[in-house]
Amino acid sequence: MKSLTGKFLLATPPLVDPNFARTVVLIVRHDEDGAFGLVVNRPTPLDIATALGDTIEAAHDVKLPVYFGGPCPGPAFVLHTDPTIGGEEPVEGVFVTTDRDAIETLIRNQSEPFKLFASYSGWSRGQIEGELAEGSWLVIDATSNDIFASDPHLWTRLHTRANLSRFVKPDLIPEDPSVN
Repeated sequence: MKSLTGKFLLATPPLVDPNFARTVVLIVRHDEDGAFGLVVNRPTPLDIATALGDTIEAAHDVKLPVYFGGPCPGPAFVLHTDPTIGGEEPVEGVFVTTDRDAIETLIRNQSEPFKLFASYSGWSRGQIEGELAEGSWLVIDATSNDIFASDPHLWTRLHTRANLSRFVKPDLIPEDPSVN
């Protein structure tokens, strides 16, 4: 199977696992060993100031949400667009890092869009391919705008795009199909 790195997985309606129901997962890495991704549309009630204010001074006043990245605990992950900080680049111009100094710099500057994740999504070898075969996910291209959107309707909007794109070229589909 071709790598899904840089793609979105959209949970299909029959996927009722509470960790993934109605989620949009950015696949950060997908290879023969498995896959790693971050749920980009599930903010938690916890803000960055509360989560990191005691350990990173620059975080004291940051009211941006911490995101639920998936059911796997791990280090803090940050998706960002600052090429000087870098990290893995699953989508052109979008980077992911776990480096504490990089996270502190991003929080201090707050000049680039970024999202902080407290967990991640992981799949073992062949697992994601099995879930795709079962129809648990739709796959579409990820964009920076969608990754950093704080749109509570992101899942619905991307499902509409995925379904319409079977009939219309995606670049011709307006963001709001009701204006058609």
